[in-house]
Amino acid sequence: MEIKLRNLFCCKRTVSWRCNAGRSLAALLALGLALPAQAELVPYEARYSIYRNGKLTGKLDIRLQNTGGRWEIQSEGGGTHGLARILRASDREQVTGYVEDGRFVPQNYVRHTRVAGIDDHWETTFDWPADAATVVHDGSKTYDLALGGEALDPLSLKLEMRRRLNEPNPDLHFLMVEEDEIDEQQFRTLDSEWMETSLGCFETLPIEKVRTNSKRYTRAWHAPVFGNIEVRIEHGKTGGDHLEMRITELTYDGEEVQPSPGCSAMQNAARPGAAGDS
Repeated sequence: MEIKLRNLFCCKRTVSWRCNAGRSLAALLALGLALPAQAELVPYEARYSIYRNGKLTGKLDIRLQNTGGRWEIQSEGGGTHGLARILRASDREQVTGYVEDGRFVPQNYVRHTRVAGIDDHWETTFDWPADAATVVHDGSKTYDLALGGEALDPLSLKLEMRRRLNEPNPDLHFLMVEEDEIDEQQFRTLDSEWMETSLGCFETLPIEKVRTNSKRYTRAWHAPVFGNIEVRIEHGKTGGDHLEMRITELTYDGEEVQPSPGCSAMQNAARPGAAGDS
């Protein structure tokens, strides 16, 4: 979930002033894609609203589906309000792969971002027998990376994280193929927390990225009731921009999740004698 804002877009100097809002939007688009964390993957569709400093700025639609025996994860986000809408900021990701020994194994990952008419395209092909990945940037620059037996693309990494969160003492150390390099990622779990969402009140497993001497933060709240799907994600810098993604719609295993009572209603219902209150 580490986001390198400086690498999200290759903006020309003449339009660099336009890229700040697009970078902020794309950063949050990349933060979290809700993926089931079970040995057998569960198809789903979800929608998130994206906020920048408390103001609605975009949306993210994601889908996990099985096509011809292969699993495919698709993500498409874009600006819907403010400068992000004016700049037509968009972020599309897709990864295809298969399940082996209960884990998702990626084969091909593609990401395409666009802000103010400037495109940035990355494609990663995994060669697991050779323990290597080939990354192509904008169809010209090629990078050969060693996977170390475990490095994953951003989408597959999040799926593996959700799988590990089912373990008693999960190991949340990862290697991620981050554009043209292998990036080390370390997270830690926090105490469980009830979270208010558009779909109701859910008990969550919060995690946060471990950083040293940094004002930046990344946190996510996972809902075990839906296979550790993220219901909220926050990313930002203390004293700077605050980005937030909140789940608003979810279809899980073919069933649309209907809104349920919020946390306050649940607390009131749990009070002694609540049933007899007038």
